Amino acid sequence: MSTIRFSLVTPTFNRASTLKRMLQHLHTVDGINGCEVIIINDGSTDGTDEVLADYLQAMPKLLRVITLSNGGPARARNTGVEAAKNERILFIDDDVFPHPDMLYQHWNMLDNGYDGSQGILLWHQEIAVTPLIRYIDSRGSQFAFEQIEHPEDLGSEHIYTGNFAVRRDAVLQAGGFCERLFDHELAFSAFEDTMLGCSMKKKGARLGLNRKAVADHLHHMSETGYLRREYNVGSGVAQLEKLFPEITQHLGLKPRGSFISLQVGLLRIVNALPGLRHVIGYQASMRMRHRASFLRGYRRYEKEYSMGKERPTA
Repeated sequence: MSTIRFSLVTPTFNRASTLKRMLQHLHTVDGINGCEVIIINDGSTDGTDEVLADYLQAMPKLLRVITLSNGGPARARNTGVEAAKNERILFIDDDVFPHPDMLYQHWNMLDNGYDGSQGILLWHQEIAVTPLIRYIDSRGSQFAFEQIEHPEDLGSEHIYTGNFAVRRDAVLQAGGFCERLFDHELAFSAFEDTMLGCSMKKKGARLGLNRKAVADHLHHMSETGYLRREYNVGSGVAQLEKLFPEITQHLGLKPRGSFISLQVGLLRIVNALPGLRHVIGYQASMRMRHRASFLRGYRRYEKEYSMGKERPTA
């Protein structure tokens, strides 16, 4: 096999144990020795710095570490892009475990005229297939690979930087990731992947789905955590709508219907009914709880800015 030279860019925040496993796993990936791994420690307080110090000693030629105060994954990835020494970058999350040939599969796609190669993410074998996981897969609310109709001309809504290889110059020409989408109060960011895809495509970049570039996603999901995430996503949609209304409309992200507060109130009453899940089934019950969490997050952002907070500008 020919030598490949990716710069792997990974932001991390308070996931020391998973990050340690991911770094150990990289030794099983073909071609990794010709690459550099840039970990951006985004203000972690859980011992991540100690883990990285150990691996800097164990992997001095492979690993580079950049430490920042917590500012969100967009800023962290932009920092990694600026620091990268190679002309091709692989954005990979700290809970993503590549299959052995993944780097070569991405490399081949970029060799064939693409500026971005979107890899596949599967659930890690340690993730039990629970009713919640089946619900998430049926909705495509984590990764919607099965909903992609034109893999050769990938839409920006299907960009997931957990496993996304790009030409560095294409990212720089697009202006990098939008850092304004990070919500410091929630310590959450949404749609920076989508915005990067939009910006790259506006600059003429060719993006495609690479079904051969596969990795496993080790991200445990609980109902509480999932619904909290959907609350944060709802808030993120409201923020995106203020910053980039045309993109929100194009992607169909704005909640349908009016009287958001009334919808939230009705859903809260219905969801509180005893035995509801047994009557209508898990999928329908979770769909209603999902909707309620999303709308509560959307309303939260709307209420804050209607009460006098300075509205963001693009």
